[in-house]
Amino acid sequence: MLQNLTNAARTALGKLSLRTKFLLSLALTIAGLTFATLLVVRNTVQSQVWQRVEEDARNATLAFQLMQHQRQLTLNHKADLLATLASMRNGDATAIQDASQDPWQSEDCDLMVLADANGKVVAMHAMSQDLPIEDAQAMLRRSSHRESSFTWWVSEGRIYQVAIQPFYQNPPMNTELLGTVVVGREIDAKRARDLAGISASDMVFRANGKIVLSTFSPFAEHELTSQMQGPAVPKQMRLGEERLFASTVDLMTGARGALTLTVLKSYDKAMATVRTLNRVLLGLGLCGGLVGGALVFVIASTFTRPLANLAAGVRALQSGNFDYPLEAHGGDEVAQVTRAFANMRETLQANENQKQELEEQLRQSQKMDALGRLAGGVAHDFNNLLTVIKGNSDLMLERLNPAAPEHARAQQIQKVADRAAALTRQLLAFSRRQVLQPKVVDMNELIAEMSRLLRRLVREDIEFQLRLGESLGRVKADPSQLEQVLLNLTVNACDAMPHGGRLTIETRNVIADEEYARRHATVEPGEYVLLVVSDTGEGMDAETKARIFEPFFTTKGAGKGTGLGLATVYGVVKQSGGYICVESTPGAGSAFEVYLPVTEARPECLLEESPASVRKRHKGTVLVTEDEAEVRTLACEFLKSAGYQVLTAQDGEEALAIMQRLGKTVQVLLADVVMPKMGGPELAKRLERLAPDLKVVYMSGYLENGQEHSEVMESRFFLQKPFSRDALVRQVAEAMKNEPMRAWSVTN
Repeated sequence: MLQNLTNAARTALGKLSLRTKFLLSLALTIAGLTFATLLVVRNTVQSQVWQRVEEDARNATLAFQLMQHQRQLTLNHKADLLATLASMRNGDATAIQDASQDPWQSEDCDLMVLADANGKVVAMHAMSQDLPIEDAQAMLRRSSHRESSFTWWVSEGRIYQVAIQPFYQNPPMNTELLGTVVVGREIDAKRARDLAGISASDMVFRANGKIVLSTFSPFAEHELTSQMQGPAVPKQMRLGEERLFASTVDLMTGARGALTLTVLKSYDKAMATVRTLNRVLLGLGLCGGLVGGALVFVIASTFTRPLANLAAGVRALQSGNFDYPLEAHGGDEVAQVTRAFANMRETLQANENQKQELEEQLRQSQKMDALGRLAGGVAHDFNNLLTVIKGNSDLMLERLNPAAPEHARAQQIQKVADRAAALTRQLLAFSRRQVLQPKVVDMNELIAEMSRLLRRLVREDIEFQLRLGESLGRVKADPSQLEQVLLNLTVNACDAMPHGGRLTIETRNVIADEEYARRHATVEPGEYVLLVVSDTGEGMDAETKARIFEPFFTTKGAGKGTGLGLATVYGVVKQSGGYICVESTPGAGSAFEVYLPVTEARPECLLEESPASVRKRHKGTVLVTEDEAEVRTLACEFLKSAGYQVLTAQDGEEALAIMQRLGKTVQVLLADVVMPKMGGPELAKRLERLAPDLKVVYMSGYLENGQEHSEVMESRFFLQKPFSRDALVRQVAEAMKNEPMRAWSVTN
């Protein structure tokens, strides 16, 4: 019979076509491979499912720990805020009430407790009304023995994740403990089910070996209780016919209580999914070959190409290219990551540009500081030389016959020395070490005196106009600073007209009433002298005009401007009690308006003494203290020629020794401000007790900013280098008489 069937099968197969045989063999091969694959997959999946169940249970515990940590950070932050509020109110119970009514403060907070310094609960707010304050008091007392500010509270089937934060008096000194605040979040059955639903598992919370909360029914809890006796929970349990894998994590340990979380994962439910998967795989295996090619193409087009573009952008960024084009189409994860990378790249590029700008500003500031120090040092040394040159030229003019040829040469030396002295004053003004004093100034006279210099600064293709108002009021400011303002505004206007134009400087009186002040927001009501420097240049847009007075801001190319010119103008005007406004339109030029308040003070007169008064013989002893030998010798000769007895010292220590020996015979100390070993101000302080009636006259070519400058400016007698014989003699005579210093004592 079997033989007959075999023969019949062979006969039937022999009658089939080759195409049918190929398809049949292919179908049988595929069926056999599919069946064998399913068997291998079933056995493999069964073992992997168990491992997966174990991993899922462990991952669920890890996920809960991560959420616990995140919630801990949130609770700690809210506890800090509540502690700050309680500290501000000195532990007042109303802090809990106000915080509970604040949606932002009470969000995700089911429990708020306020305790005094003794640990007694004085206020509590709980979403669950069933929590007695006595239970909260007991749990707080147990928690106070823990080092960590984060813990768990368990009471009558309730579980709270809480953060405990003490607050003190006078934060951050924390001088006295005022109390403690507790912020907590309850984990009830609903939240436990939500957490379990995320990981497709069940959860059991045990406190001291007793189940206090779970996602199981009461009957299932009772069945599990017998299997979960003791401190250690078995990894495998059974609930009826269902096999479960258990993963346990300790949430709280210690002698005062323990809380554990057990995640239970069903093995049978996972295998049911595998059985369903086997049936699905059988059907998918037949059509997998047909759609495989299309799926590969779609996957390559959808995922591979965007990822390759993102990877190329990362490599371009590593090489410093911030402009590589990125493609981010759609809203999938790859597109979101690409957009996030593009935003990060823009931030990095902005940070890099800002870093370069700050480095350039730092280099510019260091360069300006170095130039200022260099200019100040050169001017200081040059002033000493000019003092000797100018002083000796004065002596030559005094002793030579006006008809002698040498007299004219001495006059020429004196003129050149005066010009050099003016140059050193400009250097000192640049380095901000010049002795600056406000005076009553006529702006028209100042502009007229500077007009010759300003005309040399203006190019030939620029028309220069002056419109000086009549009966102009006077202002009180430092003339050298006002000259700097005019100079900077003129240079700025010329730079704004590269192709020529018209530069106008005008002055007039302005009475700013309330209406005028409203139209000029930066000007307060009052009487002002208005200085306007306008040009017909390129003008400025609103963005540039808003930053025009910022230090280091410039619209010029690299290396063509410091960005400090208009910043200096702004500072000088503000220091003079004035205001500055800018009116500008792109293509229509700019106008800088400087408002300086009018002063009623009268101009200081330069007192001139007759030659007989200057040349009269004087009496008294002067101690000259100067480290430069030539200047010291010249000052001695000036004073001796006027009849004074002169003692000399090359530094402060030598002068101190002389005063200790001959202090009673010395009436005036003429001291240089800057000297080695001991400067003039320090020497004067030390001589106050030794010679209280001693008059002090300071002399210097420049002053450092700081305490030394203020001390010298508070002195009544100061002589600026280079000085003339008459200026020195007058100043010492004024000091002898102890009269206030005249205006010429600084300027001559």
